Amino acid sequence: MGASNPCGRAEPITGVEMNLKDRIKMYEDEAKLLQSIASRYDESSKEHAAIKRAAIALWYVLTNDYDRFEEYRAKFEGDLTAEQRANLAVMGIDPDLDPDANESS
Repeated sequence: MGASNPCGRAEPITGVEMNLKDRIKMYEDEAKLLQSIASRYDESSKEHAAIKRAAIALWYVLTNDYDRFEEYRAKFEGDLTAEQRANLAVMGIDPDLDPDANESS
């Protein structure tokens, strides 16, 4: 993905201005993934609550403060900590999986 697909996964989009419609489409795509993950947990669980907060935060940054968020992401360097990787693995998420690798299948 990248500059040729502004509606792709939440990766930096260098040189492409995303309008609100594009960002809403991105949210819808990402929200489906978050919903799929959240459905693995009881609605009263801390995991479900955390995923719900993530969806709300994603909505906020994509509709209210997208440019500032992208600046932050561009400056952010480093990988997930071992604890963050372990938490993702417990939720059945492979932190090294490229979600776009399966799109052509």
